[in-house]
Amino acid sequence: MPAVKQQTVGFDYQKNMAASLSEEIKGFLLHLKAAGRAKSTIDCYKHSLVQLAEIIGNLKMNEISARDLEYAVVRLAGLSDTVSIRSTAMNRIKSAYRSFFKWSAELGHIHSNPAVRLLLATVNSKPTVPITRQEIGILLNTIRKSEDTHALRDEALFATYAFTGIRRSEALSLKVCDYDPISALLFLPQTKRGYKRLQPVPARLAEILEVYIKNSCNAGSSDSLPMFSGRTPSIPLSNRQVQYRFMRWRKLAGIRKKLTIHSFRAGFAKQLYQNTNDLLLVSQVMGHRDISTTKRYVGPADVGRIKNALEILTSGLYI
Repeated sequence: MPAVKQQTVGFDYQKNMAASLSEEIKGFLLHLKAAGRAKSTIDCYKHSLVQLAEIIGNLKMNEISARDLEYAVVRLAGLSDTVSIRSTAMNRIKSAYRSFFKWSAELGHIHSNPAVRLLLATVNSKPTVPITRQEIGILLNTIRKSEDTHALRDEALFATYAFTGIRRSEALSLKVCDYDPISALLFLPQTKRGYKRLQPVPARLAEILEVYIKNSCNAGSSDSLPMFSGRTPSIPLSNRQVQYRFMRWRKLAGIRKKLTIHSFRAGFAKQLYQNTNDLLLVSQVMGHRDISTTKRYVGPADVGRIKNALEILTSGLYI
């Protein structure tokens, strides 16, 4: 009786071992999309990996060595004949290499991971300046009292940043249907880590969103349209457009020039912590996977607060 040829389902690993860098990049980007990663994140990975292919050439995956990656890093860092790139940007590029080759190695597409010893540089970045409650009030009042065509939209957008602490990309990915006014919840379909989550909406923000949605936010149109759109209702605002609008309102409001859009997130975290003293709660609301990330927003614990906590802890004890 002739032997039955066994058929395999799934990846042809021998074929993938011989795959070119460009082919493997396509597979990796597809993997990120299937994992629900944000479009902005996928675009960053794509940019870094396409640059790698341009520098070292479209080699076969198993031909790529650690020296090839080091050469690409040196080229991009400006140690040869290219323009210099900041350490923070270089760390993002290195992280993209490490994630990509780790994924390829785990699937068995390469014999060994050439990026395993690619280390990130220590970067002492300046902390984001948090916006204060007073500055939020001044900014929103300036927008509300103006006769700007997009005042309702801008007030709703910046109030969303200020009162929920969500990231810029998360707000811009929102659709009208992602807000449930009855339960006062925002559904975030795209987050930095790729997982979906719900964000509570405080009463003040609910009032602002209600007015905006009723009077301006693609009123009477499909709920699938962007929550915050520009001239074209079906296209959300871009990061550049939001940055321009913020700089304009910041100047008119007369608040600190060093404030950025990320200052809303930093201010939200700091104020929430000051009102709750619950670092874990703040971490969950901010959508952080690592609580150490949250600590960078709230700063070190106040000495007076620590002393009060110790007094409470030891009260009633007689030694």
